Amino acid sequence: MRSPVIAATPDGTHDASGHSATHPTAPVDAEGAAVMSGVDESVTIEGGVATGAGIAGITERAGAARPEPHATEGGADGARGDAPAADGDTPTADAAVDPPPADRVILHVDIDAFFAAIEQQRDPRLAGKPVIVGAGVIASCSYEARRSGLRAGMTLSEAKRLCPEAVILEGHAQVYRCFAEEIFERCRAISPAVETYLDEAYCDLTGTERLHGDLTAVAAALKRDIRGATGLTVTCGLGPNRMLAKLIGKTVKPDGLARLAAAEAEAFLTARPIEQLAGVGHAHAKTLRSMNLRTIGELRALPIETLEALFGAPGRLLHERCRGRDTTAVSAHEIPLSISRETSFHRHTADRAEIEGMIEYLASRACRTSRELGVRPRTVALRLRYADGESAEQARSLRVPSDADPAVIAVARALLARLFTRRVALHALGVALSNFVPAAAEQGALFEEAEAGRRAALYHAFDRVRSAYGHGVLVSGRALHLKGRMAEDRHGFVLRTPSLTR
Repeated sequence: MRSPVIAATPDGTHDASGHSATHPTAPVDAEGAAVMSGVDESVTIEGGVATGAGIAGITERAGAARPEPHATEGGADGARGDAPAADGDTPTADAAVDPPPADRVILHVDIDAFFAAIEQQRDPRLAGKPVIVGAGVIASCSYEARRSGLRAGMTLSEAKRLCPEAVILEGHAQVYRCFAEEIFERCRAISPAVETYLDEAYCDLTGTERLHGDLTAVAAALKRDIRGATGLTVTCGLGPNRMLAKLIGKTVKPDGLARLAAAEAEAFLTARPIEQLAGVGHAHAKTLRSMNLRTIGELRALPIETLEALFGAPGRLLHERCRGRDTTAVSAHEIPLSISRETSFHRHTADRAEIEGMIEYLASRACRTSRELGVRPRTVALRLRYADGESAEQARSLRVPSDADPAVIAVARALLARLFTRRVALHALGVALSNFVPAAAEQGALFEEAEAGRRAALYHAFDRVRSAYGHGVLVSGRALHLKGRMAEDRHGFVLRTPSLTR
């Protein structure tokens, strides 16, 4: 079977819609933002977050769960057509890919080396140098740094050993957010449905051909527009669904453009390493490789019952995805799975006043985001990480879903009393809200509604003031203990490694 070929275009972009006997590909270069977390405006969608690195203030739009772990380290791309099944036999007709609907066109836009590229843009002296953004571990690194073996999630000590000349920066979250929004606004200009995350966006271009004409040309024009406005490069992938659009884009990073037609899905997917399939993380990949399943094509030999027995409900998704099927819609308005605010301290601390003050501050930031999204949490979780590396986490449900600061803070403090029992200083802590209900769905007791209404009006007034003048303009309760101990800007306290979520 013939494989899609990525052909260069005059502006340096690529097109994978043609055919060739071979398939020249580049190694998948996963963007390095999966280990970050955000204190200012981030919303956890799903998936694990490597703690210890991050930049304050990056927003992730509330959305459906990521279709693929964001920082998967991909291997070299394959170049075969039909891959053998796990037992060495030729795949049967049942194992073949069912081509996705040909009328869907999804554009995936991925900002190349997001944070590091912005720092190089802001300081011309960093151009061409290996740049690392993060504290504790790498949050993002430039392609110059990646050539030395650096990657997202690697500890800074290891990064310094591999690349002593690297420039390490803690980052500027508000600047990154402005760059991201500038790029996402240009995506919204060409698509009626755009779903954004930290450094990537999915744009549904289905049915827009009559307006735009050739959609590959539209993506190329978007790349030029973004570069002209921001100085940043993006990689674009066009495909019949979200998964394939992202996967074809990864083959041409950085600053590439590729398109995959529905009819090309089987030839493209069959020989690719199993780790590149959306939903196959390190643990799943280890299990599958122990069964001598190395490629996506070989995974099709397993029936859905076996995959479900191995991995539970995600096994059903893997059964669909290895056949090129992904029906997830592009949607910008979904209730998030969780809202998380985390940070590590500038220095390890066992000071109860400082710890409780930080909990109140993080909880107030999380509650503010909850109110902005129009949702109320039913569950509050507290996470601690000690100076010796051990962690502790516990969650508790609210009696009534609430986005009011006092209700969430009270539960968080109760969890602290239960969790903080070791005689070891804390390195980091975080507050997470989850199990949301729409704010309009809450029904209070008859005699409490007037008081609840006044309380809601008060906090919405606080939010308007903070939106106008910065969150740091209003700090109350035990968070006042942080005054004078921590640097501040108009956005609030300047935290060391706030959490940016996936």
